[in-house]
Amino acid sequence: MYSARIVNSLAETTADAESVAGFNVSELLPARECILPGIGGVLSNRTGDFDLQGRDAWIFISIKNRGFNRSYIDRFIDMCDGLGLNGHVCAVDDPYRYNSMAELKRDDLPEEEAAKIERLSSDITRMVQKAINGKRTNQVDIVKWRELEANTPPEYRAELTAAFQNGGRIREILYDHISSVKPIETEQDFERFAEFFLCEVPVLIYAYYCNGPTIDIYPGPQPRFFWQIELGLFADELPRLTALTKAGRSMLYLDTHDRSGNRK
Repeated sequence: MYSARIVNSLAETTADAESVAGFNVSELLPARECILPGIGGVLSNRTGDFDLQGRDAWIFISIKNRGFNRSYIDRFIDMCDGLGLNGHVCAVDDPYRYNSMAELKRDDLPEEEAAKIERLSSDITRMVQKAINGKRTNQVDIVKWRELEANTPPEYRAELTAAFQNGGRIREILYDHISSVKPIETEQDFERFAEFFLCEVPVLIYAYYCNGPTIDIYPGPQPRFFWQIELGLFADELPRLTALTKAGRSMLYLDTHDRSGNRK
């Protein structure tokens, strides 16, 4: 079905949850290099379940990530067609409202910024639709972020927001991550940027698990916060989200980023 070379082979363990709190949590996960029809990279999975059969394939396109171009979408379609997977492409647009407000140090979003986000999202949707039409595929469709968000039970976001507001590990880990990629001068800056994650994380996890097993494909590593939830590190703070990740087959993640410096 596809070729693969084992990278990590550590099976899931319940030993010392604090051992997965570091930045290199992905090194603790079963992983293998793979070549799929049209696309390759490193597969990671909490339990070592690398079987693609029965999984839906997702690409969540960050609207400001230029790695998502027509060629990338074409290769995703080739993979779905070649393996007979149902594929879905979703532009992650609404969460960027919070990043824009944080960068502008405002609690509201100016009309011109909202229009910019909408324009980027529309451009991505048109590009994906052209790729689907060009490949004449019935395996891949386009899903709107707002539809996913509307279908996500609100208790998941409420749970994550409450854990964040209560302080502790959730707040600390998000601060470590956000401060490493965003300019944070005040606590208010941090809280504004954090809204991006409070919006995005519950929707993604629900999409990963609400309709059967999935594979998520992205040109870069999965943020460790997702793996930490899956590994049960936050079971006390996030019991509902943690339980959701245990309800079926664990999500399979394909990092397509080429660390050799060559284009894939």
